Amino acid sequence: MTAVLSTGWDSVRQRARLSAQAPGGTVPAERLTALGRAELLGRLRWEVIQGGSLFLSYPQLLDGAVFAALGPDKLLDELAIRAIGGGAVLPIRVNSRNADMAGQLIAMLSTGFLFSSLPIPDEQCLRLQRELAARADSEAAVAALAAEGPVGMADRLLAATGVLDTPLRRRTVTRWRAWLEAAEHGLLEVSPLVPADYATAYAMRPPPRPEDMASHAGRAVLAAWTSGELDVSGLPNRSRLYESLDSLLRSGDPTAQADEQMLRESFDETYYRAIAASEGCLLGMPSPRRGVRRREAATLGEQTPVVAYPTRFELRLGKMSVEQWQRYTDDAADALTSWWQRRDLVALQEVGDLLGERTKEPPPGGLDEVPVTRLQRFVQTTRGVTAQMVAGGGIGLATSPLGEGAAAGVAAGAGGVLVPVVVAAVSAGLPRLTGFRGRCDVIELPGVLEGGPDGH
Repeated sequence: MTAVLSTGWDSVRQRARLSAQAPGGTVPAERLTALGRAELLGRLRWEVIQGGSLFLSYPQLLDGAVFAALGPDKLLDELAIRAIGGGAVLPIRVNSRNADMAGQLIAMLSTGFLFSSLPIPDEQCLRLQRELAARADSEAAVAALAAEGPVGMADRLLAATGVLDTPLRRRTVTRWRAWLEAAEHGLLEVSPLVPADYATAYAMRPPPRPEDMASHAGRAVLAAWTSGELDVSGLPNRSRLYESLDSLLRSGDPTAQADEQMLRESFDETYYRAIAASEGCLLGMPSPRRGVRRREAATLGEQTPVVAYPTRFELRLGKMSVEQWQRYTDDAADALTSWWQRRDLVALQEVGDLLGERTKEPPPGGLDEVPVTRLQRFVQTTRGVTAQMVAGGGIGLATSPLGEGAAAGVAAGAGGVLVPVVVAAVSAGLPRLTGFRGRCDVIELPGVLEGGPDGH
């Protein structure tokens, strides 16, 4: 099995921040409607089906709106697959400095981390960061952690800033306590934090060029990013970049705001690809386009193996009760094992067919979109260059091992062109991509196929 690192939780975090700022009152982001919970749970279950487990960076867990709403105790029953592995642990791996979640949380609070999923306005998130940074004392934090424990110290550090009201602070600390205890009791895997592999990430998809920027302010932020001005300990720092981008967003200049969106999307993709490369994960990310255009999909035509899943399959998964999920995964266990171990598309289709038999289509949600997941592999071109498939998307090379020097060779344009081959697309019952429109998630699969472009 190979864990999936998904970038999709960033959009969830952004929606949580927006809901906190909605006019006419707010609802804490930790409290979900039944539909919202089903959507999140369905997404998590789908990612488990894709890779067998999830890989989370520590900010995704400790600063994740999803994991504020879905605690470890319930998720153990709702997400684990008892037929494979016994269901005694969550199918989740998270990285953390020295594999110490408690120490990682205190490090975030003691260095001015930008917590961006809290249900408060952006300005309040930035003020919390500034207040934490003003009180940063790494040496004192080590001694205080031993004396107070991580939960007590986290509560004290938050309270000292005066930014969060007491109920929100207590809910936040209670959520952290639940996940720290889950890690301590071995309910999820915590692996040592390793440096993100930015060299591979940049080789696969370089940052935008200065001429791609529409404003002087955009070019200045790009220069700060690529020159290392925003680095910390020799690596690009996401919080520092976000601070620079916020000034573009607030500028009121449409060209600067367009640059902000381009730079944020480009850096986020680089950031997650660098983590996935260093952690050996599959990488799942939304397509940069709302959907694949018909004329672009048509060029793939008959060469594209398509695995058809029932309409709104993620929501079907999320609406399953614990008992239904366990019966479903019990019966799909052999097919899931074949998919995880051999990337057998027939087995993946069996998993989808069983889902269609066990569930009914949920009521329409008012969105004219078809959820699609495109599963990508490396293929060998006729000239022997390892390449990756793009279906009208502008997605860069995938994050699997290229072999020594291969990434740099491809980035330099050596050896040939990229080969557009899609190994699988999961769609709403459509037999071919020429009939597809809608949102597309890209899942990059590790490994090099030895056969032709169709993988046989």
